[in-house]
Amino acid sequence: MTNPLEAGAAFPSIVGKDLDGNDVDMGASVAGNWAVVQFYRGDW
Repeated sequence: MTNPLEAGAAFPSIVGKDLDGNDVDMGASVAGNWAVVQFYRGDW
């Protein structure tokens, strides 16, 4: 398991897919802004 981010730490590079199948760089999407990132695994 990975350690939690410390205050002021850089957001790690995470690339996922949006609903249309396009790549989304999470770090670039929230750069310079406060953000809450929630992962929903859906129904496996």
